[in-house]
Amino acid sequence: MGAWITPTTAERFRRHLPELVAVLAVVLLLDRTGLVVDQPAWLVPLLLVLGAGVISAAFSRWGAEATDEDLRLRAMVQVAVLTIITYATGWGFALAMVQLFAVADNVKYSGSRAVRPVLAWAVGGLALGQLAVAADLLPSAIDPTASHTIAVFSGLVLVLVGTRIRRMTVAKEEVEAELSGSEARFRSLVQQSSDVIMVIGGAQVTYVSPSVERVMGYREDEVVDRPYLDLVHPDDRQAVVDFVISLMPTPGATGLVEFRLLHADGHWMTVESNCHNLLHDPQVGGFVTTCRDISDRKALESELEHRAFHDALTGLANRALFRDRVEHTLARSTRDIDLTYGVLYVDLDSFKAINDTLGHAVGDGVLNHVADLLRECIRDVDTAARLGGDEFAILLDGMKDQSGAARVASRILEGLKRPVTIRGHEVQVDASIGIAIAEPGQDAETFLRNADIAMYMAKSAGKGTYEIFEPSMHLQVVERLTMEADLQHAVDRGEFVLHYQPIVELTDGTIRGVEALVRWNHPERGMVSPAEFIPLAEETGLIIPMGRWILREACRQVTDWQTRFDTEPPLSVSVNVSMRQFSHGDIVRDVREALEESGLAPGSLTLELTESALVQDTEATIALLHQLKALGVRLAVDDFGTGYSSLAYLQRFPLDVLKIDRSFVEGMVSGAQSPALVRAIVEIGHSLHLETVAEGIEHDEELTQFRALHCSLGQGYLFARPGGQADIEHLIADRARGRADLTVELAVDLPVDESAASPGR
Repeated sequence: MGAWITPTTAERFRRHLPELVAVLAVVLLLDRTGLVVDQPAWLVPLLLVLGAGVISAAFSRWGAEATDEDLRLRAMVQVAVLTIITYATGWGFALAMVQLFAVADNVKYSGSRAVRPVLAWAVGGLALGQLAVAADLLPSAIDPTASHTIAVFSGLVLVLVGTRIRRMTVAKEEVEAELSGSEARFRSLVQQSSDVIMVIGGAQVTYVSPSVERVMGYREDEVVDRPYLDLVHPDDRQAVVDFVISLMPTPGATGLVEFRLLHADGHWMTVESNCHNLLHDPQVGGFVTTCRDISDRKALESELEHRAFHDALTGLANRALFRDRVEHTLARSTRDIDLTYGVLYVDLDSFKAINDTLGHAVGDGVLNHVADLLRECIRDVDTAARLGGDEFAILLDGMKDQSGAARVASRILEGLKRPVTIRGHEVQVDASIGIAIAEPGQDAETFLRNADIAMYMAKSAGKGTYEIFEPSMHLQVVERLTMEADLQHAVDRGEFVLHYQPIVELTDGTIRGVEALVRWNHPERGMVSPAEFIPLAEETGLIIPMGRWILREACRQVTDWQTRFDTEPPLSVSVNVSMRQFSHGDIVRDVREALEESGLAPGSLTLELTESALVQDTEATIALLHQLKALGVRLAVDDFGTGYSSLAYLQRFPLDVLKIDRSFVEGMVSGAQSPALVRAIVEIGHSLHLETVAEGIEHDEELTQFRALHCSLGQGYLFARPGGQADIEHLIADRARGRADLTVELAVDLPVDESAASPGR
């Protein structure tokens, strides 16, 4: 009995008691009107009460989790009770529709699978009832023959309606199953997501996704009902409030905002939040924010930004930052006419000898020693920079008179007189210092040039001294003009030649292509390094006709090599495009004409652009890059990590190749660069489907490191120095015959290119 009569049984009976009372009232009324067959007055009420109890007990015994067998038993009991009660009134054949209540009850408990058992028992009960009527075992309110007809129609309607109920229930269950699956998938996605989803209503968090514990360290109950701004960094709160206010007038408005959120452990994490205004949605009634932790990305961007403006070795400002501060200082000097501003240009006199005799490690130590000395000799408002190699500069901000610059120069020279021990070697470095004092209306170029000229004068006067620029120091200017004139003649007379450096597969040393590097075959000076004439060509605009010639000659030469050497894939060529060409020339026309004249397939040409060229007038740059891509050529960003290094432009620009600057390659082995930073750069390339090229690989250890990072390609002295046409042809031919080992022999096979010390182009 315990399995039948339970608290659930009593509860179900009480819940249906009002219905039972209503049915009793109707039956008694019908009995008074004579519409119920003659029988004892207590019989039907007794059957109703007992039946309700039995049905409640059956549902308690075989509940919602009933097996198919239990379901059939429960349906049998309920149908039997209803059949007995309806036939006791003499109207069982007409009251068969009462069985639909059994269908509804069982569907509610067990779903669509309950319909068929109930209908089967109901039709069976109707048939048994009519047989009993026919055998005069049960009374009938009307003629038995008519009751049989009504019973048939009632059974038919019962089956039709029950079948319709089943179809509707099945459809409902399918929808619910699909919704349940979608909810389960959504719940799983939300729980496993690296993003935190919050609903902000009335300035408080009304919902937070379970991922908050993994991402921010909080339990859900620690965040819900908490004022949202309590989690926001105090310095960012006003910006967040202003951002939300801007979205409020527009239902459905969305936007992105960056700010800092408080982690449970107390540190501030930078997040990118996508905010969606759903105040108008009654089911939400607030702002839905999806917060993504971008702390690592911001740290990488910060590191790359720092690299863009600071020297990786010494930590001093680099040339770009120094130039920017000089320009700002000169602009301010027009207002602060009572103060004096100066630049010291510092060039180490004996650094090359130290580097060559004691090695690069000692040389780097010397550079760091000099950097530390410069920091000691200046004020906080001044700026010390490493411009490159062994060249340093100092910007003196707001001196009383120019004697202050001379005192700083004297302190530096005095400090350099003290020998320093680096890696067991005692070294002493001399320096030549040029000083320039800003003049009213002077531009940065002239200011820095004057300091440079003064430095050369100091170097000419002997080591360990300084000179202050005077207008009479014009010899360098004359020489510069001479160089400019020679450069113009070189363009007109075709004195330039191209050298090429192989770009190889890091996995097996296969030559994938070459980079074209321009050299100047001066009639008197011989082969001139690009470091001497490229900056001047940039400044004068001669880089545009020079670059046009480089494009045509490189395309012509590689087309010839493709015809003569059957390599797979076909040999490609990379050509540097300067900022001046990109911004002031007609680079699209030049590329198109070079391809048409040479017959080179566009996919075999890669244009290399510096980061600084890409970030000039971004929208115009994007349009120009798409025009170049329409020609079919490939686009590369050169020396990545030394310029602006914004991750945003890598996504916006249609690039194909990411060339990793040689400073990263050197730093991986020397320890100057974090392997994690280099790995991040390579992975950025992979994630954006960019081919990665490591520049300046000179040692086996560097090759091993970048192979491990799955960097695709590389170039450098370990594989081959830049060489002329004949050298490269010999190299390709040997490779085609399987004789050249690009990781061992090539750097020896090609002659030393003395002009390649700064191969720039």
